[in-house]
Amino acid sequence: MSLRRIVDILMTIALMLQMSSQVTGQEAHEYTGIAMFTLFLIHQYLNRRWYGALLKGKYTLLRSFNTAISLTLLTSFITTAFSGIIMSENFPALNIESLTSFARLAHLSCSYLSFTLMGIHLGLHWGIVAGKIKASWPGILAAILAGYGLYVFVWVNNVASYIFLVNEFAFLDYDKNPALVFLENVAMMSFWTLTGYQVSKILTGKFRRPAISMGIAILAALAFRVVLGVPEGGF
Repeated sequence: MSLRRIVDILMTIALMLQMSSQVTGQEAHEYTGIAMFTLFLIHQYLNRRWYGALLKGKYTLLRSFNTAISLTLLTSFITTAFSGIIMSENFPALNIESLTSFARLAHLSCSYLSFTLMGIHLGLHWGIVAGKIKASWPGILAAILAGYGLYVFVWVNNVASYIFLVNEFAFLDYDKNPALVFLENVAMMSFWTLTGYQVSKILTGKFRRPAISMGIAILAALAFRVVLGVPEGGF
């Protein structure tokens, strides 16, 4: 396995931990953030040629979309990191009290945006993995997991309200089973990874038949909505 792929995997794991702060606790959240930012810098170095090629070559629909996602993710991630530094509780020398209010809102919005874009980014680049979600029992289960992720994203956590700051305070259930917290994060990431993969197929003209996996995911999300309903505090 290449160093680039190892770094990507470690970044994904770190992101899952970051999005589970009610389980890990604030101190671990900040230290994991430092580790993730270090991995992020390594990732940028390993992909440094990408920056040099931005103004070269022809921009297809897929390349344009991929570039837009990557640049937005880059901006969002950097904003998340620096807003986290400003609010730091364990590194008070870095805390800038006058900017704390702005940093809190920026951190809330950009952390969830980064999480969503990371899933799409993975789907665009790890198509060989997402592409295995086909009409087989493992594939159907994977699509159902993605559907559960859509259900959690929309109806349980109402993530869009945080991204667009409709809701300026994140609701974190500290009594929720830690395993369920991680499962929900993996499921949400799975949905956006599947979405990124499907978009890549559309933009390359390879979307020749209905996306069975995406259809299963959406139907599963609606089924979860009907069966499980909306938890108190959900959307």
